[in-house]
Amino acid sequence: MPSVFGKESKKKELIKHLGNIFTEIEREYGVPIGDFPDLHEMQEKLMHHDFTKFHPLKKPLLDAVDSMLANDIAKLMAMIPQEQIDTKEETVVKGGAFEGVKESPFGYMRGEGVDAGSLDKEWIVDKDRAKYDEMFDTMEPIDGKITGAKAKSELVKSKLPNSVLGKIWKLSDLDRDGMLDSDEFALAMHLVQIKLNGHDLPQQLPDHLIPPSKRTVNGS
Repeated sequence: MPSVFGKESKKKELIKHLGNIFTEIEREYGVPIGDFPDLHEMQEKLMHHDFTKFHPLKKPLLDAVDSMLANDIAKLMAMIPQEQIDTKEETVVKGGAFEGVKESPFGYMRGEGVDAGSLDKEWIVDKDRAKYDEMFDTMEPIDGKITGAKAKSELVKSKLPNSVLGKIWKLSDLDRDGMLDSDEFALAMHLVQIKLNGHDLPQQLPDHLIPPSKRTVNGS
């Protein structure tokens, strides 16, 4: 009986401090906080589970997952075709005084989020380029490029969900080689900042965000 009570006490202690456990996992493994389940809901579910039936943690499996995230995901992302643009219902005022406003500098959300810089001659990413280049150089690029694993180590610091970071990677890896050069990395960091500022990411990279060095390659 004492062992039963001891296990039950340990279970309650783990559930009580689940938030601290999430924080440790986030810090040690770089898991974005948005990828964790709802804390209170998880605590409620764990109260009804028998912890003795949980399988022990297998380190080789974790190592395999780390290897997959660092090396294989970037290659897979390069193979996925561009998704079709999502169609969203929007309330649009047509005709009258509002006709053509969207295409003008006064249209809704013009100059904000992903649209920022669309009316400028300069590549908007260059405004913070010095900062991004400094970050890029610390990752010891080889032949002017960093691996997906090195890029991931910086991108996860944003604490954005992996699903969002995966989309940012896809928009930034313009030549689909599973690596990022300094232009692509700067673009990725710019997209991260757009998302952190509360704006949506585009389904397809708009022309004004394509690095000048890539525009001939992309037919822009």
